[in-house]
Amino acid sequence: MTHDDLEKPVEGRLAKTRAAAARRRPRVDPAAAVAAAALAILAFGGVWAIVVTDPLGGQPVVTAAIERRGAAAPEAAAPEAHAATKPEETSRDGVPIVRPGDPMPKSGPVIIRVPGAEDGRTAQSGARAAPGEIDKALLEDSRYGGLPRVAADGRRPLDAYARGAEARDGARVALVVGGLGVGREATLQALAALPAEVSVAFSPYGSDVADLVAKARGGGREVLLQAPMEPFDYPANDPGPQTLLTNLPASANLERLRWSLGRAEGYVGLAPLAGARFLETEPALQPIFVELARRGLMFIGGAPNRADKASPIAGQAGLPFARPAVVVDAESDAEGVDVALARLEREARSGKVAVGWATLSPLLLKRVDIWRAGLAERGVALVPVSAAGGAQTRS
Repeated sequence: MTHDDLEKPVEGRLAKTRAAAARRRPRVDPAAAVAAAALAILAFGGVWAIVVTDPLGGQPVVTAAIERRGAAAPEAAAPEAHAATKPEETSRDGVPIVRPGDPMPKSGPVIIRVPGAEDGRTAQSGARAAPGEIDKALLEDSRYGGLPRVAADGRRPLDAYARGAEARDGARVALVVGGLGVGREATLQALAALPAEVSVAFSPYGSDVADLVAKARGGGREVLLQAPMEPFDYPANDPGPQTLLTNLPASANLERLRWSLGRAEGYVGLAPLAGARFLETEPALQPIFVELARRGLMFIGGAPNRADKASPIAGQAGLPFARPAVVVDAESDAEGVDVALARLEREARSGKVAVGWATLSPLLLKRVDIWRAGLAERGVALVPVSAAGGAQTRS
């Protein structure tokens, strides 16, 4: 008998023992193991939430280092400076609120208040914003940018951004020059040449219309935006890709309108870019006027000195409305412009604000400059167009 013969019976018994142990060992399902681990983590998280009190639990938290340039280190500050700081403010959740000059907490989250940005606005509360200021309370976030809206306290963009008329009685004229914003240099020249009392309307198609509107407002000027609307000879005369059309549903036209409204901020109202047919089509125009009234704007447009549908529809919607009495540049020569400006003065003597409309051109700038020079001597005051739209402003 060899050594191998002696080992065979033992090896056989060992093999049988291993097989039986393998049959008795429970098989582990990988999916079940993952589920069990997840339940354990959730249970631990629930216990942690009950035991640990953290008002910011579950919220994203960012810790930022703020360097106070030019300020003395806290250790070097005079004791009386610390004593003079305001009592600590806290938010509703108990988070400290600090302002420039306040000592920073040594640890924990803080809310930093920037001067002039309280409650999300940059303008002081009141009826009218200062030149160039944008009141954030009068803006609504949208896919197209900030859209005008009526503030919670009832203030309208028409009131907040109106220039305000110094003359409140007597013969008054308002001149609106449209077509700004497409050519930057031409727009800047117009803003430099036109009197500040002349209101300006911007096409929405300029690449930097928001910046140009801000420049106009920074000079204390009153601004309107233009929205392209369907003319009678459309599509031979096509104002642009966002034109409001009489055959579109109201929802589509409202989206196009909001695109135009989102092109800039701080304007008092809207004027049409073309639009003769659209302004005569009540089913298309009515929802647009309701939207503009809801947003606290005014509208200037319609046929001069002729009854049309725009005025009664605006009245039904509660929309401040001003109709041009004269199209100043209906004739493209100097004599024709001068005659139209003289007619605008005569309209102003009727007791209402007479509104003139013109499109930007070098000829117009020259004739307006000459006309305006002797206007006060003739007993006529030049006022912004909001004076014809019922803006409520402070002196």
